[in-house]
Amino acid sequence: MIADLFTVFQAELARRVKSRAFVIGLVIGMLGIVLFTRLPALVGNAFSGSNAIVLIAPAQIAGRAQSLLTEDYNIHATLPPGTTVSPSLLESNKATAAIVLETKADGLHVSVFAHDPGSTGKRDINHDLLPLQLQLVTHRAPADVTSMMTIPITIKTVASKFASSDQALAARGIAYMLIFFLYILILVNSQLVTSSVAEEKTSRIAELLVASVNPSALLGGKILAGAVIALLQMTVWIGVGVLTGGSSPSSGAAPAAPDANSIFSLSGLFDVITPWTLAAFFLFFVIGFLQLSMVFAAFASLINRTEDLGSITGPLVIPVVAGLFVAIAALGEPDASWAVITSMIPIVAPFIMFARIAVSNVPVWQVGLSLAINFAALYLIAIFAGKIYRVGMLLYGRAPKLSQVWSVIRS
Repeated sequence: MIADLFTVFQAELARRVKSRAFVIGLVIGMLGIVLFTRLPALVGNAFSGSNAIVLIAPAQIAGRAQSLLTEDYNIHATLPPGTTVSPSLLESNKATAAIVLETKADGLHVSVFAHDPGSTGKRDINHDLLPLQLQLVTHRAPADVTSMMTIPITIKTVASKFASSDQALAARGIAYMLIFFLYILILVNSQLVTSSVAEEKTSRIAELLVASVNPSALLGGKILAGAVIALLQMTVWIGVGVLTGGSSPSSGAAPAAPDANSIFSLSGLFDVITPWTLAAFFLFFVIGFLQLSMVFAAFASLINRTEDLGSITGPLVIPVVAGLFVAIAALGEPDASWAVITSMIPIVAPFIMFARIAVSNVPVWQVGLSLAINFAALYLIAIFAGKIYRVGMLLYGRAPKLSQVWSVIRS
């Protein structure tokens, strides 16, 4: 049986690696990762024109207002009071709005003239110009106003795996993306195994294969080949993301704190992702993939038409999607009782337990218990899936009844 399994594994791996679909998918995935890592800059450039404004203000406050408003707006021109705002004025300055400032007895008054009122929010303007308002009302120097508005805040960690809030936020961002990697790779490659089983079943190639190869070896070889393919994809995609996500800071500058906008950057990635976190990512990926692909392949062997594949795999995707959403929620509450319990449940545990490990100090006994439960579940799934697959691949015509499937499992 071992020789058969190795033969099937080699043949399936060679077929998948050389297939046009694999190469195209790998390249598209690489391009998608590059696009994603550069998305913040691309989005910023695309929308930079929507916050372009003209500032109309008295000379005594124009400089101060301009320095404050640059936090949220690109000021293309600063004009004196009395300037008439018209479409031609905005067009000539390539602006979408004009902000007009006036000083009165009770402080600052602001008028906004905009093509799109939603592009220039009251909240942003109020936040930006609040120091100027306080300066006018209190008649204090700008430095005094800035000092009054600055509250010394010190964040101290309590039983945290991170030394600062910046590291914690960056770890959440990286974990968020790695969870999506888990979801996509596990689900997509499990469905590829399902499609391969369904294709062999409906084309009746399975009759020839089962006649010469042990069915369990046939199923095991397909799933192991799928796992290697998925690991290869994951390694390439993450490597491309790390290489294109940013560069290390120069030797003369202090290293910047990692943030969610540079979650793949070399300068911050390994500050928040430990070797243990990476090991957990790969380990729980393998467990999740093997569990799900065995279930998918077993049920795919029961169909007689490829058109029925969606009706079989559709319900099986639901727990995976649920596990994804629970894992995202667990990033915010990794030690909550519901997160601890769900991180032990097979099929969804790989997502949730990894999310907890990425952002929290999970007790070793909880990780060990989760692994024990999921390995035990994997063993049982392998037995049940092998029985269903062995019978399903040789059944043609009408789909087997639930009573037939249950009798096969009990045998």
